[in-house]
Amino acid sequence: MRAAMAFPLRHPAVAGIVVGMRSAQEVRLDATAFSARVPARLWSDLRDEGLSC
Repeated sequence: MRAAMAFPLRHPAVAGIVVGMRSAQEVRLDATAFSARVPARLWSDLRDEGLSC
């Protein structure tokens, strides 16, 4: 989940994202997920596949 939220923020033209949530529980889960560390290897693998900035 964290990578999905962080991916668009890696593009210099993107200033923010909006994450849809339907309940207080989803807010808590998304906040926890957003604070998780995304391994640098993921970004380099995506870049190698032409899928990232």
